[in-house]
Amino acid sequence: MIEVRPFDGDPADLAAFINACWNDRYLARDLIPTYTAADLCWQMLDSPDRSFHLAAYDGPELVGCFLADRVRVRLNGQTIEGTQGSYLSVHPEYGTRGVATRLINTLERLHRAHDLKFFLGYVNASPTSSAYKFWSSFQRTFPKRYRTLGPVHFWMRFLKAGRMASELDNAAEALGLKALSVLQPAPAARAGSSVRALRSGDLAACHLLLDAGAQRHRLAQLWDADSLRHELATSPVSRTLVSSNGSGVQGLATSFHWPMQGRGRIPAEVIDLLLFTDLSAAGKRELLRSCVADIAARGAWVAVLPRPDFRDAATFLACGFVPIPAVCTLMTLFPSAELDWSELSGAGERGALRFR
Repeated sequence: MIEVRPFDGDPADLAAFINACWNDRYLARDLIPTYTAADLCWQMLDSPDRSFHLAAYDGPELVGCFLADRVRVRLNGQTIEGTQGSYLSVHPEYGTRGVATRLINTLERLHRAHDLKFFLGYVNASPTSSAYKFWSSFQRTFPKRYRTLGPVHFWMRFLKAGRMASELDNAAEALGLKALSVLQPAPAARAGSSVRALRSGDLAACHLLLDAGAQRHRLAQLWDADSLRHELATSPVSRTLVSSNGSGVQGLATSFHWPMQGRGRIPAEVIDLLLFTDLSAAGKRELLRSCVADIAARGAWVAVLPRPDFRDAATFLACGFVPIPAVCTLMTLFPSAELDWSELSGAGERGALRFR
């Protein structure tokens, strides 16, 4: 008898379970993220409300999971509450036993019980991926329960392109990375830069920046003080830099540990939140270059920057980033019918959202 309930086990066991499930489904075709207990705790499990951290058990055995956290967003000027999540995983031997359906249905019932208006998630956009096939089938079967909100493009700054080339099976990509390793200099922060590590006294200013940024978009995340402190404060797996001219904080960049698996393990980080709208062109480049140099100093081979559109392309290109179009798709489950979710894929429609 399969039971779905909030996960209450060891984070290390959950990380190992997710890695094993994703290796089985994706590794032959794709680079995939891998997780440690520390990664999962920072990204999701440290949340005070664990009722949306769903796990499926067959007796004592973990056979599936689907993790989500509460989140508030601004949509068309209205503040609404929902969840954001990821990590849908099912043990290979249980792939035909309806475990994924039970997890999704349980999450939907929780949304109704708590009057939550949406779930946000990211789906691999490759038509050959198992995730794409699963969610495309789900959308065709339940069009009112699933909605696509728009593509997510990656900008990648390769920090050790030659070493990363050795981990790829695609010969053309590996050759391009080897050429890039010769042509592109190592990242370095400018001496006397106005960019520095976040201090506790910066949190209020960062909160104001995020709230102001949310006003410019039809969809953007809103933060409370505790969730923002957790997101921005330095942890074993995350780091935040701010751009400050002495009179206040004008921009911020936060990154987190996101290793990938190819032939072997690829150290990587995601630049999760990047707010630099109020900075000059030179200030934008300085913040981004400092963030990349900081990531490189921690040993990453590549920095990944998810973006909804190609605005600020000149800045990214000037900082050595390479565009990778339409890597994944932002989607919503159980979207409230009274809200307008249309036309969220255009330039400027979506603001800062966590990448999980």
